[in-house]
Amino acid sequence: MGKVEGQGESWHGHVTAVTIAPEYRRQQLAKKLMNLLEEISDKIDKAYFVDLFVRASNTPAIKMYEKVIVSYFLFYSSDT
Repeated sequence: MGKVEGQGESWHGHVTAVTIAPEYRRQQLAKKLMNLLEEISDKIDKAYFVDLFVRASNTPAIKMYEKVIVSYFLFYSSDT
């Protein structure tokens, strides 16, 4: 789930949640969703960047995000 928010140079796409059911993991569906959000944010909404928050302990998600990041800001949050 994603959205576009902000004003001026802060106008950006935001990843609200990416959840893939266990039986559909390892099929690059999250990567496809992230790429689609970035494309829509850029071409349709003219956003400057995309951001998201991820738990610092969520290593699989961090690795996936680092592979697909083009114009993303990745924010790490604690698990508490």
